[in-house]
Amino acid sequence: MYDMTDAVQAMKNRAVAMNGQSVAVNLSGGQTLTGTLAYATITGSWGGTVYPEVLTVTVSTKAHVVRIADVLSIGQG
Repeated sequence: MYDMTDAVQAMKNRAVAMNGQSVAVNLSGGQTLTGTLAYATITGSWGGTVYPEVLTVTVSTKAHVVRIADVLSIGQG
């Protein structure tokens, strides 16, 4: 059985690795956003790493906030 939690964490790791780069983000609804990715982890009060549930893709001057769970893939834009 496929664990969705692993897929979401893998997408978060990909987003961290590509933060600040030009990307193409493919969404579950069939849309693709091509622009600059903004995604960064946060240090929790206990010292651990917190991964946000959303990322931002800026296309031209418009920022699109997307839930990680709706992202199918992130590639070079």
